[in-house]
Amino acid sequence: MFHFDKNFGLFIGQLTDNKYHKHYALQISVASKSNLILSVKNHSDNYGKAFFIGSRFEHKLICDTNQLTILVNPLSAIGHQLYLKYGKSSHSALNDYLSHELIEVLIKFESREITFENLCILTFQILTKYKCNCELDNHLQDDRIIKAFEFIDKNFEKVLSLEEVAEHCYLSPTRFLHLFKEKTNLNFRRYQLWNKLVKSLPYLTENSITDTAYTFGFSDSSHYTRTFIETFGVTPKFLIPKS
Repeated sequence: MFHFDKNFGLFIGQLTDNKYHKHYALQISVASKSNLILSVKNHSDNYGKAFFIGSRFEHKLICDTNQLTILVNPLSAIGHQLYLKYGKSSHSALNDYLSHELIEVLIKFESREITFENLCILTFQILTKYKCNCELDNHLQDDRIIKAFEFIDKNFEKVLSLEEVAEHCYLSPTRFLHLFKEKTNLNFRRYQLWNKLVKSLPYLTENSITDTAYTFGFSDSSHYTRTFIETFGVTPKFLIPKS
């Protein structure tokens, strides 16, 4: 089962044949019935109920029971808060409000107390509450990068130019790019790719990868597939319903 919103996606299921990979999205994974096994090359495996995995960090996650994985756009307000709290390390075990709340929701879904649709709504509410709490803790209400993220969120239906976002933050484009890289360690222009990919997902479930690629401005299916994997860590075929 999977669901994508504008700034996060989630899926529930077993991870038994996962391979080493990395992706642009920030990742939170939780399990309720058994431990997740997080493998990092040339290091001992990590075992736990919840993990944060940073952007572009190569890893492999295994779980033989249902687990909930959330992929978050690093260039969203929620993503920025995750980066500030956990991003100093490439990966970390979680044992805090966020992981406890997510595990509780997963347990309710597994016991059939709530539907998958309810799980998606509750997950969004948890992430939003987390973002607000984290902003207050870090006194970031007036942070210029937060201001940029909020502007991008409100204008998700548009592909904003660098100049538009920089002007909104009262910065020159050059200064904005420098500040953005300093605060997030990410490339601002990646947000445009996330934006296009998320908008393409409903179309993808009804059409071929090639048609989707051309419709949403990618040069061909290979370009679309490559960008998809780099962003989410799975191929577009993962979202195509099985016949």
